[in-house]
Amino acid sequence: MTTLEDLLLAEQSRCRQLAREYAELGSAAAFARALLDDCLRGADEARQSHDAAAMQAALERLQRFQTLNQLAILVSRGLPSAAALAAQRPASLAARVPVRPQEQFFTWTRAVA
Repeated sequence: MTTLEDLLLAEQSRCRQLAREYAELGSAAAFARALLDDCLRGADEARQSHDAAAMQAALERLQRFQTLNQLAILVSRGLPSAAALAAQRPASLAARVPVRPQEQFFTWTRAVA
């Protein structure tokens, strides 16, 4: 059985790895890195105090951070050539048929004052 503290430790290790990836991106990810560092400090404090509510809140905050995809990393280092992007694109995307455009109708309503 996995405890809340075990889940928090696992999520902290995932986010520490993510923080290292953010550091590699440089100034492009400085704000996200600062947010992540703040969440990691809060999680450490919650674990040290053994407060279950604070640990649950810290876990939920850390789970909101998503891992970086390879395209974001490439773009942050400078836009690669079209040939390099095509080489990394999965074969399933290359074989897609474009979607046929369709008309869309919008209804505009006036706000009631």
